[in-house]
Amino acid sequence: MLGLFGAGQTWAGNPTTLTVGGTNALNGGYWTTNADGTLTEASADNYNVYYDGNGTLTLKDATINGTNTTGHVGAGIYAEGDLTIVLEGSSTVTGVQDPNDESQSIRVSGNLTIQGGSLTAQGAETSSGSSYGIFVTGSFTQQSGIVTAIGGNVSGNYNSEGLYVYGAAVTVQSGTLTATGGDTSGSSYGISARGPVTVGSAAVTATGGSGNASYGLYIDSSSPSVTISGGGSLTARSESADRAGGIYVLNFFGSAGAVTVGDNSTLLANSVILYDNSFTENPLAPTGNGSWLIYGQSNQPSAVGGTYTLKENITIPSGAVVTIPAGSTLTIPNDKTLTVDNANQLVVNGELVLEGTFDNAKELEGSGNLVLGEITLTDDEGISEYAGYHLKLKSKKVTYTRALSDNSQYGTICLPFVPTSVADGQVTYYQVEKLGSNVITLVETDFEAGKPLFYRTSGTGSITFSAESAAGVELVTIPTTDSFMVGTMSVATPTAGYFLKNGNIYPIANGEKVKVKPFRAYVKGQNDASQASVMSVNVARP
Repeated sequence: MLGLFGAGQTWAGNPTTLTVGGTNALNGGYWTTNADGTLTEASADNYNVYYDGNGTLTLKDATINGTNTTGHVGAGIYAEGDLTIVLEGSSTVTGVQDPNDESQSIRVSGNLTIQGGSLTAQGAETSSGSSYGIFVTGSFTQQSGIVTAIGGNVSGNYNSEGLYVYGAAVTVQSGTLTATGGDTSGSSYGISARGPVTVGSAAVTATGGSGNASYGLYIDSSSPSVTISGGGSLTARSESADRAGGIYVLNFFGSAGAVTVGDNSTLLANSVILYDNSFTENPLAPTGNGSWLIYGQSNQPSAVGGTYTLKENITIPSGAVVTIPAGSTLTIPNDKTLTVDNANQLVVNGELVLEGTFDNAKELEGSGNLVLGEITLTDDEGISEYAGYHLKLKSKKVTYTRALSDNSQYGTICLPFVPTSVADGQVTYYQVEKLGSNVITLVETDFEAGKPLFYRTSGTGSITFSAESAAGVELVTIPTTDSFMVGTMSVATPTAGYFLKNGNIYPIANGEKVKVKPFRAYVKGQNDASQASVMSVNVARP
């Protein structure tokens, strides 16, 4: 285990040792690299590796391989002291297994800062030792660029870690960091840190591989914290294991632990866990004004925070139950899918915006709302497609077009929403005030969702009722009734009452059945032969 303890001291200041691809680079200079990772002395006019002799190493489309020198842990870049790596173009550093069976692609015994282009650091596969993409004994700071750190697969009971930061903080100010642990019989970590983790305007993905233990982001500290700000994002996932966590916070010395998601920032994790001095695992709820989704942890009290929109397809693991709390919104956009084994794995107490795919949405339970995308209602289908939902319904936009009868001013209507726009005609709404033997008296009224009404319009051809709201338009799927009228949202065949046809109102007599189309209404009543064959309409003055 020389890789862990043989050089355990943290150096301050510029490196006192710097080896790149097996070449001593401490005194500075220029080198080219070939496909095998061999370094050859070069000049400023043509180089892949440049060290300024003062703590800054520049990689320009470099290919660097590790060496099996004892004490250098198979590293392609080995530094004792603080090191800044400046990236130009795309470079790769690949570790090898050293004589002590360790592999650390990049080893910095000090503080490591990375900026610029693209870097991939790959630990080797090992048989009886640990493998690391990047191993730092001080702090790790990424100022910009694209960094990929991968721990190799390990056949024995040892660790595989993408990024291991032993001594201090992990700070990703900008750019993209992807850290992945390999498969092992031991423990696999995407990122393992002994200090706070801060993500600025960057995208960080930390993924643990399979093993006895698996962690996406693991923090072991007396005051552990994860902070995401500046519009940044953190994705942290683990595999199934005896001990696992997307974010796993270990604090043997107290009960403190915090995950903060700031404005316009996002967190996606399969779980967030705090293991404290009570020696038990407990859910750790994120806080902040950003948004998050924790999709694999049944006892997580804040599984959804703010308004979180899926950026990828997500599957809630079998047996896990995710609850959207009141005040929070989960959005499934039109090109994404949320998959569950059973609808009861998702409880909606806030809002679920469903524009993409979620099977069995009708079976969802909770005290919240299901917000659908744009829907168009038709007389052919009625409300049937939207009936039977257990949740209260909303829609981003809903439209219904009514074909008008020729020379008809009056009609009936019963819509599941309140229209905010009526195109191609002025419409006035009425309810029945009084029903006589040969006259129906109407009085002007306001529109209400599900309320059966008469309307009057000067339009011809058709009129279109619509409503649109980013917050969702409330929908009802069961019409209301009043003392005089019955609304329909599917085809109805009343055998008594009064119906409107071609601008006239007729009684339903002698048990005759009348077909009333969806989104219309008829007047209640018990009819007899003494009634007029055609009812007249009187509009009361307000």
